[in-house]
Amino acid sequence: MEPGTLHKYCYILIIAFSISTSASAQNPDQSIINLWTKKDLKFDSPKTGNPLLPGYFADPTIIESKGTYYIYATSDMPSWNDITRMAVWSSKDFVNWKCDYLNWPTKEACKSNTGTPSGVWAPSVIKALNGKFYMYVTVGQEIWVGVAENPMGPWKNAKADNSPLIRHKEYYYVETIDAECFLDDNGKAYLYWGSSDSGRDIEGRCLAVRLNPDMASFAEMPREVTPPHYFEAPHLLKKNGEYYISYSWGKTWDETYQIRYATGPTPYGPWKEGMVRPILSTDDRDNKIKSTGHHTILKFKNKYYIVYHRFNTLDKYDISQKLRQVAVDELNFNSDGSLQRVITTHKGIGTLQPVKIKPNLAYGILVTSSSDLDTGVTSAKFAVDENNDTLWIGGRAAQEWLQLDLGTVISFNEIQIFTEFPIKAYQYKTEVSQDNKNWKLVDNQWTNTKIGSPMIAQQECTARYIRITLRNETQNIRPGIWEVKVY
Repeated sequence: MEPGTLHKYCYILIIAFSISTSASAQNPDQSIINLWTKKDLKFDSPKTGNPLLPGYFADPTIIESKGTYYIYATSDMPSWNDITRMAVWSSKDFVNWKCDYLNWPTKEACKSNTGTPSGVWAPSVIKALNGKFYMYVTVGQEIWVGVAENPMGPWKNAKADNSPLIRHKEYYYVETIDAECFLDDNGKAYLYWGSSDSGRDIEGRCLAVRLNPDMASFAEMPREVTPPHYFEAPHLLKKNGEYYISYSWGKTWDETYQIRYATGPTPYGPWKEGMVRPILSTDDRDNKIKSTGHHTILKFKNKYYIVYHRFNTLDKYDISQKLRQVAVDELNFNSDGSLQRVITTHKGIGTLQPVKIKPNLAYGILVTSSSDLDTGVTSAKFAVDENNDTLWIGGRAAQEWLQLDLGTVISFNEIQIFTEFPIKAYQYKTEVSQDNKNWKLVDNQWTNTKIGSPMIAQQECTARYIRITLRNETQNIRPGIWEVKVY
């Protein structure tokens, strides 16, 4: 064979392969190319759509009910044992979100003699055929099931004896976390769960069981259904008669964490891993998108979206202890049913349906502060940029303040404050002024015990300046604000 002939044949084969796959909507190789050629906003640009929520949240699950979207998620804290309650974010437009904390589950309400000290994690919420809502959630590394008439509750344990649905490592010594409920189109419901049985091992095990119509007991014994390269966080989807199981693999706290998938003919498999491996992972081109995993999938009209968590961008500055944030991007299929690589973005997806939104008078205005923890990444200007990836964090004085200059004296009647940790009760006061000298108190939360986000002050005001003073001397909470909005 002449020198170079082999290379010519290889080149011809590559071209032939490309032509043979061009009939599909977009072959997997092309989706990977798109990831490397994507056009996106910078992480600190104003008005980004990712992260989706203003706060540190992880392990999201999403439902839609009567035109409102609900995202239930783990409230990330530096210590997992400190996660004592379950958060739910609600929105009608998928852009403006409100955070509340549910009456159940709580660490106090979900105790058993077989659990561990771990906190409240990883919910899965579904509306059953009986019209009720069911939540499967990890508390104390056991799986509990709750029931409610409405997405916001009130919730209660669905078991009359107030016990966990699955006790710690009850079946086959599989780690009892990350439950996911799947309702098939034939009306049968299935529960999936499981992770590694060792903190050092990323090859986990996944169990599944069919539920009885009461959604709180088993119709059979659980069985192992572990797909290839599985660690934790299973999610089930059915499309065109095919079952898709997607899941996380890699180490939760480093850049290897990723999402993979497999397909099968039944809810139990057997599973064949997809061609693109992984479909979602750390973006090597963008060092601000790391450790992507633990997801849910939303179908809206004829499009699919993947809602997942990733590290917050302050991680490299050791400001936020590798806390996580929720993001959303498009999930696309090829014509043969295979999944494409997810194009991770800072831009996000925007609104899903038109909703009339009042203009935010605080967007992009001049802001000053008493101090900034880090002038480069947590300065005052980030509190008015409508970007959930950036925030203001003040210093360590007994009181720290943030001051907004609206540019001129105007009228407004609502101030929204999105605090850094919605699970914490921030104590603060809000004042307004026309001349930056004479101040009027409009909202006194100096002894506040309420949690959630945003904290809202509603009062008719005519002013140019707004000053928010956070009390720092009596709480173990640093002064931090994701965003201030004025209407």
